[in-house]
Amino acid sequence: MPSSPHRINDSDIIHRIIDGDINAFEMILDKYKKYIFTIVQRHVPQANIEDTVQDAFIRIYKALPGFNNQSSFKHWMTSITVRSCYDLLRKKYRSTEITVSSLTGNDQEAYKKKLSDQAKAAYYGNHDLNETKEMLASALDRLTPENKILIELIYLEGYSIKETADLLGWSVANVKIRSFRSRKQLNTILKRFIEA
Repeated sequence: MPSSPHRINDSDIIHRIIDGDINAFEMILDKYKKYIFTIVQRHVPQANIEDTVQDAFIRIYKALPGFNNQSSFKHWMTSITVRSCYDLLRKKYRSTEITVSSLTGNDQEAYKKKLSDQAKAAYYGNHDLNETKEMLASALDRLTPENKILIELIYLEGYSIKETADLLGWSVANVKIRSFRSRKQLNTILKRFIEA
């Protein structure tokens, strides 16, 4: 009876893959697919989840020979997965950025009205949690991919500055500076939503 991939040591599976047993990677897929899917689901639009998960596993497979056991395998995979999400966000940001001023007059007014209605509801304490989440998501979408993923990792997912730096491959100082600037930028965007 074959053993469950969850019972086999990750190091043993990695050595088998590196030694040429490419089918052993299926054990990694079985063991970590839900975990990787959960990470991707938090960072990319619904339509891009499957492709990003696949991209993350391809990157993990290709990078296996470079895994050096200095951190846990799960943490190492998380870092690769977060970078896959970040790369997708950067790609989408470059190709689909739309400013409010570029919308047609009717679309601009409808967008401003929706934001205004949400702001009023929030002010009077009658807002729906989903509307608040939509407003935050909309504001986050206006940030650069770097700032968006940084805000999500630190403030929405609770990673420390150091953990975020490790996941993104940035210096701690860079994360601190970007974090400060990202918060300021997000605050400015949210103020514009409320004033609109």
